[in-house]
Amino acid sequence: MVQSDKGEKSKVRDIMSTPIITEDEDTVLIRIARDMADMGIGSVVITREGKLAGIITERDIALKVLLKDERASEIKAKEVMSTPVLTISPEASVEEACELASAESIKRLPVVENDVPIGIISIRNLLTLKPEYVKRLYPKVRILASGWTLDRLERSLSDCEVLLAGKSWQKYIERLREVYDELGVLVNHYIDDKELREIFDSFGLLYHDAESKSGDEKSQEEQREKLEKILKKFRHSTYWRKQQSTSSYASGIFRFHDYRHGTSGKGLRLPFKRTRP
Repeated sequence: MVQSDKGEKSKVRDIMSTPIITEDEDTVLIRIARDMADMGIGSVVITREGKLAGIITERDIALKVLLKDERASEIKAKEVMSTPVLTISPEASVEEACELASAESIKRLPVVENDVPIGIISIRNLLTLKPEYVKRLYPKVRILASGWTLDRLERSLSDCEVLLAGKSWQKYIERLREVYDELGVLVNHYIDDKELREIFDSFGLLYHDAESKSGDEKSQEEQREKLEKILKKFRHSTYWRKQQSTSSYASGIFRFHDYRHGTSGKGLRLPFKRTRP
């Protein structure tokens, strides 16, 4: 049991992060993203007339804006924020905060006093004092491909783009097949990675479509447009996973996994080839 200097249970007030970073619900996301980057934080609390209205995390921006190719300069916080938000009192015990986070499967709890947000408590705050809660807060840690694994595969995808731009249709088809096989290896390894599976399925459609075409100018233009969409999604995913991998390393919670560094030590290196037109 965690005790304060006076022998009492530690309270949320004792471990919450302050001051809390807030943004008004009408603030555009590009400004929120910049503020998060400048301050090195992964979430902001959204307010309406000074009172708690919602919360926005890096994941919200990645999934609801970037991956949908939306313009962050035109979308307001209230359009993507998570709401309603569970909160906790600063006088609640750390034990109560752990119980609530575990029961509701949430990573951040805004701390509210008299309807005003005064701080925030995160999984990292809780596990620093209550490490025994790791199994309860993460009952089944899903291992996903890290941004560093995807970064290497992104180069292979970029090779396809180079070959297509150089109008080397046959070499382009051959490279597509190699990348498709490489993606298949990753998908079979990271069976819980739904986002990677979606990319694999999209790339499979691209590859099979290319095989059925003659490689004329129209076919190349169609392939270029489809490949560009897949690459854009892949690059966004790679970037955000790198950010999250860094956060995971700092907190000791390893949700992302680099394919090169598997536990068996053998047979886990992604086959990687470089092809030049």
